[in-house]
Amino acid sequence: MSPLPSRSLRRALLDAHARGEPVALAELAGALLAARRPVPPSLARPIVAAALGTPAESLSDPLGPAALTKAGAVVGAETPLEAADWVVVDLETTGLSRRGATILEIGAVRISGLALADRFATLVHPGGAIPRAITALTGIDDAAVAGAPPLSLALPRFLAWLGETPGAPFVAHNAAFDHGFVRAALETHALPRLAAPVVCTKLLGRRLVPELRRFGLDPLTRHFGIDFGRGAGARHRALGDARATAELLLRLLALARERAGVATLGDLLALQAGPARPRRRPPPGVRRATVSDDAVAEPRS
Repeated sequence: MSPLPSRSLRRALLDAHARGEPVALAELAGALLAARRPVPPSLARPIVAAALGTPAESLSDPLGPAALTKAGAVVGAETPLEAADWVVVDLETTGLSRRGATILEIGAVRISGLALADRFATLVHPGGAIPRAITALTGIDDAAVAGAPPLSLALPRFLAWLGETPGAPFVAHNAAFDHGFVRAALETHALPRLAAPVVCTKLLGRRLVPELRRFGLDPLTRHFGIDFGRGAGARHRALGDARATAELLLRLLALARERAGVATLGDLLALQAGPARPRRRPPPGVRRATVSDDAVAEPRS
């Protein structure tokens, strides 16, 4: 087994893994050396290879998401799916852009031993009036958040809850949206960055249920017969969407083991990073889903 990367290199690996983008060896070498100037490619390869305990010739440049997992971006990659903890997160926000919007509600569900184990939920005072379109979508109005904590207080509480299962994968539907909002908020409030792999149920759905036409939260939950609750547990409320996404994750994990031979967290991340499967015709007697992806107001789902 390769040695665990140093903290600085592991941070760069985790950041690249969370973005789901390839990362140049020069960037990783620069993180390892805390270099202020770019590291020449001819030096970057042996530096990174030595830190990872990997033959230099085995490293591609740049490293893609699947290679990042193999390179040590994920502690616990060999953990069996049934033994892993997961934190499934959903946010409601005042808009779509991290530059002009803020978090309005945080909902999360913890999974342990392939069972729902715990939950976290809080409204967040946005510091201004809630747009009418958001109230129409979520039912959250200015009166509902009048006594809610500001983000500066809600985020530390959320981080403390996440810290009860350190390193547990951050799971969301269209995870780039939710993880991106959380990452930006933590940076704004000078709080520690998340140090866990990111799992996206939308990406997994594309790879495991290719017979569907759409992979939003509505089509996928409908396909698996997952119902939403009411009130704070309803659709387009953070806790309701997080609970439904958690149920969806459990269905997808079962499919991953059955259809793709996935046994560990590392296997799952490699599947997620790989190419989507071609669409298949549904089995006889099974209707093809025709539900469109979610409304423009919430493209992440």
